[in-house]
Amino acid sequence: MTAKLELRNVSKSYGKQLVISDMSIEIEKGELFVVLGSSGAGKSTLLKLIVGIERPDEGKILIDGRDVTNLPPNKRNIAMVFQNYALYPNMNVYENIAFPLKMKRLVNIDAKVKEVAEKLKIAEILNKRVNQISGGQQQRVALARAIVRNPSLFLLDEPLSNLDARVRYTARSELKRIQRELDQTFVFVTHDQKEAETLGDRVGILHQGVFEQIGKFEEIYEKPATRWIGDFIGDFPMNFIGNTGFRPEWIQIGSGPYVMRVDYSESVGGSYFVHGTTDDGNSLILKSEVPYAAGDLAKFSIVKSINFPDDGKT
Repeated sequence: MTAKLELRNVSKSYGKQLVISDMSIEIEKGELFVVLGSSGAGKSTLLKLIVGIERPDEGKILIDGRDVTNLPPNKRNIAMVFQNYALYPNMNVYENIAFPLKMKRLVNIDAKVKEVAEKLKIAEILNKRVNQISGGQQQRVALARAIVRNPSLFLLDEPLSNLDARVRYTARSELKRIQRELDQTFVFVTHDQKEAETLGDRVGILHQGVFEQIGKFEEIYEKPATRWIGDFIGDFPMNFIGNTGFRPEWIQIGSGPYVMRVDYSESVGGSYFVHGTTDDGNSLILKSEVPYAAGDLAKFSIVKSINFPDDGKT
């Protein structure tokens, strides 16, 4: 079972603070849609509205065309995977996965638990307590507990953020594989751009309660819709001279009409990112194949750029 999710002109305020503003979006069946945003962008409120913990002040939420706006969470058939996994410490892995099935008094529980455990490669730890397994395994147990319910929609709230960097890398690839095999609709919420880039079929950049841009991550990086997006997306912020924006790699350094006084060089992956300031006071980061020392003058030309209108500074 998988479903299409629609939000139609959804708004939500807390007091005088507008948190979600007139939001409309369609997330297709089987899509892994990533909501990317910084703290305070409205990510948590958006999840609460979708799952039914909060209700919108205006607008509708539909799952497969069915209006669920006023339904409680237990009537929406949505599974959530949380940042802290929310596993039951007094139960072993098997019991954690089986719990939602036992609550519904379903049959063939044993077969269903073992089937999903095999799919997620955790069959060998079914008898272990959850405090005896690794963070990566806990993440898979939480996902298994969601999958075994056969929900129509999965909401994942920063489920990889508690893992260390090496485990997170593996977990990303496993999560993408599982989602494709299940052919299920996933809404994945994160502040991590690498997760968004790696996982998302599409990415929605949430800013001040609206999706400022939606698309493939590479498209958003190459063609940011607004100046704010250009500054937000990327390992380094976009450079700006007036309303002209350019990425650190969209330049030719060594000669050209522009001059930057170097503050320092940063080595990343065999290249150097040179930080400095122009005489006009523009702080820039330029990509170079050779290092520059503090105080050096670096000449450069811009080979690719985007011109933003004045109202693109939001």
